[in-house]
Amino acid sequence: MDPEIIKAGDESGNRMVIKYRFPDGVVVHGIGVPQAWQSTLGPTWSYVVEGDKLTLVDTGCNGSLRELEEGLEIVGYPLSAVGRVVVTHGHLDHDGNCFDVVSRSGAELWAHEVYGNLLGVSHRDRESDWRERFIGLPRTEDPEFEQRFLEHTNLGQKLTLTNPVTDGDVSDGFTFYYTPGHSPDELCILYNRMLFSGDHILPQITPHPSVNMSYARFRDVLPKDYRSENLYYGLKTFINSLRRVSTLGDDITVMPAHRAYHRGKFNPIGLDRALAIMEHHRDRCAEMIGFVRKETMDMAGMGEKPATRSGP
Repeated sequence: MDPEIIKAGDESGNRMVIKYRFPDGVVVHGIGVPQAWQSTLGPTWSYVVEGDKLTLVDTGCNGSLRELEEGLEIVGYPLSAVGRVVVTHGHLDHDGNCFDVVSRSGAELWAHEVYGNLLGVSHRDRESDWRERFIGLPRTEDPEFEQRFLEHTNLGQKLTLTNPVTDGDVSDGFTFYYTPGHSPDELCILYNRMLFSGDHILPQITPHPSVNMSYARFRDVLPKDYRSENLYYGLKTFINSLRRVSTLGDDITVMPAHRAYHRGKFNPIGLDRALAIMEHHRDRCAEMIGFVRKETMDMAGMGEKPATRSGP
């Protein structure tokens, strides 16, 4: 069932406001908060959950605060009414407006405990280094994009995680599941058979799994219990996290952070989408294994030795 459109946006859902009304009477609103730069991704969907505290799940990219505020006003609330901000993970298109929302409303800030250790830590230079060296992806030349990353880091240093959560915590009807893989602090949040999935489960697209080369470069800032190799980063971790949430129930509606609406139509998904993403990655891995085996056999037949390369 498609949600009700309260305010129309563009064909990607930017600046759109929608209402999800469930059979038991629960209402959740979604606000399509646009990115602060040119992007084909579409908006970050920020979700408004009414209750004893008005809860905002993700706040969108810094530089788009006005659009978030306008969406809240259409729903019927000023920014100052927000009592709790829940962050699915600390990427700037998800928590970029946290500082402004928290400072203007006095809201509590809820996120996984790892998020608190990563506040104010710049991922940009560390990730750009290996991307440039190993896959040839150049650093962006967009000064506005770079400025947003700098602002995100600086604002993170001013934030305090008031309510850290860990896997399995339950509060005010929210159940928190720790689902690392795309990010070491990724959360999925279950509320009344709705799963706010952040970037963990998305329609149409799948997020990139994080890589160990990123992890190794700021492992020491994580809590001691989160420093083991390959437990909080990488494709294997991502697949394990997908497998875990895929078993939560057939009746769950997934509330993704991106592509909930795209090219003029809604893209509703359930937890079967997690299984489809797992299958996609398994197929890609099988293709790569087959390619490597064939190359190895071909080289052996020609008397050549496989090339080796040492990593950082």
